[in-house]
Amino acid sequence: MIIAAVNPKGGAGKTTTAVQIATLLARRGTSVLLVDLEADLNASISLGVRPNDAHPSIAELLLHQEQPADALRDVPAVPNLSLITGSPALARMDEGLRNVRQPERRLADILRPLTAQFDVIVLDAPAGYSTLALSVPLAADELIVPLRAEYLSLESLAQFLSWYRDRHASQKALARIAGILLTMVNYRRQATREIVDIIRLHNRRGVFRTEIPADPRVAEAPSHGIPLVAYAPSSRASRAYEQLTTELLRRVRRTS
Repeated sequence: MIIAAVNPKGGAGKTTTAVQIATLLARRGTSVLLVDLEADLNASISLGVRPNDAHPSIAELLLHQEQPADALRDVPAVPNLSLITGSPALARMDEGLRNVRQPERRLADILRPLTAQFDVIVLDAPAGYSTLALSVPLAADELIVPLRAEYLSLESLAQFLSWYRDRHASQKALARIAGILLTMVNYRRQATREIVDIIRLHNRRGVFRTEIPADPRVAEAPSHGIPLVAYAPSSRASRAYEQLTTELLRRVRRTS
């Protein structure tokens, strides 16, 4: 199974969500591969990889310069978890793949053989609508859409869902949306409850019951190179991600 954290709008919590879900699934005895598809390597850094030690990365695999087996690395702090790092070269990947036939399918071609080696593959998808971002719904089975509980997120969500429906209708997006995940939720902000209610009203079955609260420990964990759920396991956000992982598995099993 391939799960992707997706939202074209940056700053929604994709990386944090991908890293925590991958870690928590691995802790439950599942063999997990986390693939960092971001040029800023935030998921890789969150797991202790420094940018100057990120080669070979997913970029070399996409360009067929390395084999997947050469890019896999264990995450020492998390048994059962492996990583393929991101790379600054991903920022130029549209140019690198411009002469490739069906470039949007290159990611799926790389990942599908790895499903025999791992129980779950988790993708930290890039922001925007680049070729690589367009590749994710073709490669994944399930999409998680992290979304900040803020007004501007409503507009970006509507745009994303319209884009997704169009691609799904044309079979350019095969993945199912497992759910919309409300992140950085802070009910002390005056408009938060209103925004949350609107999102839940217009996406009745599409929003996870679990909400990820605003939590300062989320920003601290990456500097230590370990996942939040290991750095601050009793934090509010860590407990929420535990609940989310259970809810996600329940949803996936119900539809499989």
